[in-house]
Parts: sequence; structure tokens; C-alpha cells
Amino acid sequence: LDSDIELKDLASVCLPTQNIRWQDNNIQEYQYIDLSSVSRENNQILKTEKINSDNAPSRAKQIVHVDDVIFGTTRPTLKRYSLIISEYHNQICSTGFCVLRPNIEKILPKFLFFILKTPEFYNYIESNQVGASYPSISDTKVKQFKFPIPSTEEQKRITSILDKFDALVNDISIGLP
Repeated sequence: LDSDIELKDLASVCLPTQNIRWQDNNIQEYQYIDLSSVSRENNQILKTEKINSDNAPSRAKQIVHVDDVIFGTTRPTLKRYSLIISEYHNQICSTGFCVLRPNIEKILPKFLFFILKTPEFYNYIESNQVGASYPSISDTKVKQFKFPIPSTEEQKRITSILDKFDALVNDISIGLP
């Protein structure tokens, strides 16, 4: 490990998030991101449901912002995670997600997203989930995951490489030979 790269936990590089107060919000409609909304193949949000204070499921509580990274904590090894795009800014997600709001002075949103793709993260999740038939991991436990965090410039370089690699692997027109 490079001497200028330190280990940080997710909690120390993320900002606090907030929940919606449905009783103060009886007219607006929101897009609801449930666990089933997130594609396990490409980590994108595929479908949402329109909800309001009258029909919101009990788990519809967390407000998400653009560049948040959401991680499914119910059956966490199913790898339901996504980077929130502008279309879903200020919308609602299930409490079945841990919402990681990157402090951009410390971590780039895309770098945080790529951290969740690492085998180290999944080994950590697997060894810290609880329950056999319906395994889960608490948000607190997710945020205790420690990882090496390089400078912002190095994060930019790494995410650029990983983005190009993702494009090669996932874009059929480019494709790997």
C-alpha cells in the first residue's frame, strides 16, 4: 500500500441523508425506487412506481440525491446497487437500501460506486450479514467497511480506466474480441 493512501471507512467519506416526512408532504408525487427497481446486470434503475403520501409503502422513506450510491442491504449478496442519476434526484428509495451520499471533498461518486463492485466489499458484506433465510446487513455495518482512498486526482484516473473497461465489456458494438 502506498504511504500516501490511507484506509477510510465509508461513514467517514459520506454525508448524512434524510427521510421524507409524509405528514408534511401530502400533495407531491415521487418516483419510488424499490429493491426490485435496480438491475443486477447493469446496476441501473429500470422501473419505479409513482407514490404519494396516500399510497407510499411503509419502506418508502429515504430521499435520494443525484450522485448518491444506493446499496441493497436485504439479501445484500444479490448486488443491488446503483448510482443515482439526475432523473431520480429528490425521489424516494426503500429503507432496504443503504444510501451513501459521497462527500465530494473526500470521494468521487463514481469511485464510491466502483468500491461497491470490489471483491473485498462483497467478502466484507458476506461475512457481516445476519440471518439465514432472509439475510441482511445494517447501514451502520455497511458504512464500517474500510478501503484505501487515494487522492481525488488518482480517483479520477482510476474511475476513467474502469469506465473505459466497463464500456468495452458491456458495449456489444465495441466488445472484447
